[in-house]
Amino acid sequence: MWFEWLFKYPRHAYEQGELAFAGEIGVLWWTVAIVLLALSVVFSRRLAQWSVLRRVPIHLLQLAAIAVILVLIAQPVLEVTRLAPGVNTVAVLVDSSASMGLPTSSDPEADRRTRLAVAKDLVPRVVTEATGGAKTALFHFGDHLARIESTAALEPHDGRSRLVDSLTDLATNYDEAALAAIVVLTDGAQNAGDSTELEALSAAGIPVHPIAIGPASVRGDVELLEFALPARTSPDTEVSARLVIRHHDGGEARVRVLAGEAVLAAESVSLDPGTPVVTKDIAFATGSEGLKEITVELQPTAQDPLPGNNLRSRLLEVDRDRYRVLYLEGEPRWEFKFIRRAVAEDDDIDLVTWLRTTARKTYRQGTADPEELADGFTRSREVLYSYDLVIIGSLPATALGDEQHDWLAAFVAERGGSLLALAGRQALADGGWDVKPLAEALPVVLERRTGPDAPPSYAAGEYGVRPTEQGRRSVLGHLGGDPDNRSRNWETLPLLADYHQLGALKPGATTILEALEGVYERRGTDIVVREGHPVPLLVTQVYGFGRSAVLATASTWRWRMRTPPDDPRHSVFWRQLIRHLAGASLSRQRLSVAVEGDSLDVRVGLKNQRFEPVEGTALTARITPPEGGAFEVDLSRVPGDGSFAETVPVSGPGVYRVDVDTTGSGTDASPLTTRADGLKALARVGTPNLEQFGATLNEPLLLRIAEATGGRVWREDDVAGLGDAIAFGGAGVQERQRLPLWNAPILYLLLVLLKGAEWSLRRYWGAI
Repeated sequence: MWFEWLFKYPRHAYEQGELAFAGEIGVLWWTVAIVLLALSVVFSRRLAQWSVLRRVPIHLLQLAAIAVILVLIAQPVLEVTRLAPGVNTVAVLVDSSASMGLPTSSDPEADRRTRLAVAKDLVPRVVTEATGGAKTALFHFGDHLARIESTAALEPHDGRSRLVDSLTDLATNYDEAALAAIVVLTDGAQNAGDSTELEALSAAGIPVHPIAIGPASVRGDVELLEFALPARTSPDTEVSARLVIRHHDGGEARVRVLAGEAVLAAESVSLDPGTPVVTKDIAFATGSEGLKEITVELQPTAQDPLPGNNLRSRLLEVDRDRYRVLYLEGEPRWEFKFIRRAVAEDDDIDLVTWLRTTARKTYRQGTADPEELADGFTRSREVLYSYDLVIIGSLPATALGDEQHDWLAAFVAERGGSLLALAGRQALADGGWDVKPLAEALPVVLERRTGPDAPPSYAAGEYGVRPTEQGRRSVLGHLGGDPDNRSRNWETLPLLADYHQLGALKPGATTILEALEGVYERRGTDIVVREGHPVPLLVTQVYGFGRSAVLATASTWRWRMRTPPDDPRHSVFWRQLIRHLAGASLSRQRLSVAVEGDSLDVRVGLKNQRFEPVEGTALTARITPPEGGAFEVDLSRVPGDGSFAETVPVSGPGVYRVDVDTTGSGTDASPLTTRADGLKALARVGTPNLEQFGATLNEPLLLRIAEATGGRVWREDDVAGLGDAIAFGGAGVQERQRLPLWNAPILYLLLVLLKGAEWSLRRYWGAI
């Protein structure tokens, strides 16, 4: 208000206007200027006895006052462009999604009206005061945009918020009159459509002015922000779900993983008040085959004002996948024998092994035909690429040719396969692998010890094992059993008997397990570490399209030999490690289905035996809605990456099945080995209580919308100036105006201040 009182017009007029003069600077103006300057000189003669330091400020004040008078005589004006009255429309858009039915404030002593009630109370003020002479058009949005005549019957019933889509639709399709601006009263909820696609809204050129309604946080709320789970896994294994929990006040919550009414896992999580977002990994057994709806439920110890955001569900397809694993070993040793025993218990792992027993003899096991590995290694790149995981034991690098080394490096980087390097007398740098292409794929730097007296990197010693913080969040850090005793599962394992010194970890490496080098003592049947220095034991990293890992020991067989016969920890460790690495390998045929609002984004990737895109292929997806009535959709090739994709609109919530038959998609030169039942995927459309997730004020999105369109974010309790912002910054029919400034109070106030300052100095120095 003070700005408009001093300068006569609102700040928005000055921000987009230009200063000019309406009067001509002619003979009269110059005459007045000369007269004023002459009078200033005459009256200043009495100051001749003063020093320069006193005369200068007096002269400057006189000149400034003369300048103000001359400006007034020149008739200053502000040239602005403002909306023409009576021909423009301002659209007022009210959010009617379910989140607007929540209280405006989380403080029990503050305003407890709903957000929609606040918006309804603001609409008359926006219509009558903020829009000036423009006409108004009233709309509401939630799941869709609709025109209304009044907000009286408006209720917060819509289960989704399409904020950006509704604004874009209104800005681009309104054609009744010139649309000058859009005022939207909302809490910023956006849970349908893409909130990042603001290009179309920005290109429309219509300023959007959001009025932000709602609290920045909800006191006492605990929200399950994210629930990540693989879409597919094997039966009778352990899978890890990643949870992201957002909370306001801290405390403790119980996490339960459910399949129907069956409880698969339950743990307590501590919520630190200083860390509002907590990540939690929880592992559970997959059980038997079939489609399962896995639900994660949060149970806060204190009362939660929004219990609807404590529950999320994901679909998990438990089905058998066959993993092909190639294990190359350069010498007979216990580790080789017990790895084979552990894997033999898993029907989903096809382990093919090649063992060099003597300098001239090798032993093959698990081969599919007599020719496989007959020459000591795969005969072609295509055969190597048929494996999901390659394990290299104590094998010197000279056992392979240069071309085969190139194949191995490409197996990880280009094919997207996984590699596990084990410790040994002829492994890693001691085996000469440091000068081969595969060294680039490994998560550690291979450093060969040189010199006649240099000890080997691989040496005997006693080491305990424990998972790192990243390992505890990974399936690889779990050996089964009660979650509360997982640490003890590692602490009571027999000590390892050797360790392979590793070089520096690469920037992308993650340490899953640590070996504790130190002094140990026995207490009954347990071995307790008295002193320990941790060194990396199991390290992994993503490399190219694949994954690599190093296990710096060859004595995990002790976990089997020095424990009771019914102790499964050795077997569980190796089965989970192989499944984890082999399961991360890219398959030649991949189907992914992502839910985007009311659409399914179906994408299929097809590769030949050399993992190159398949050419000349036409694919059709069969979509089965929850109510039945399947229909087919042709998939279009995506330029550049050789995949096929299509966005498929669906009719309503529920579980949708997508089937793609890839039989015969290959060519004679590059046949495809397809699954007997083709590719299939399941996707759930719709989330219960969606509006209770992210139920706080989404100010960042509102700021992005305002910035992209040239508007401004306003507060529910302060919309003063909105009408001026629209009048001087609208996009409708505009007219050029010259607003007079000669009677602006700031000019006369400035003149009085200048002469008052001159009089005060003269009086102080005794020359009035």
